[in-house]
Amino acid sequence: MTRALILSGLLVVSAGCKARVPAPSRAELANSEAVKVLRADDSPYRIIYYPPEDLARKPVAATSGPSSPHRE
Repeated sequence: MTRALILSGLLVVSAGCKARVPAPSRAELANSEAVKVLRADDSPYRIIYYPPEDLARKPVAATSGPSSPHRE
């Protein structure tokens, strides 16, 4: 049993030690088509501005009916 565990451990280690393909450089990644699609426009009009909300103001009730409906 222990020989099988040792042998399987050696097989896992030897399979994990294979030579890897070098990763592409950052310049190649930055110039790829996938990154170009994800880049934002440099125009200042791309920013949507919403004025700040007044958090001290109480919300207005949306309905004019009773607070709880009657069930008949």
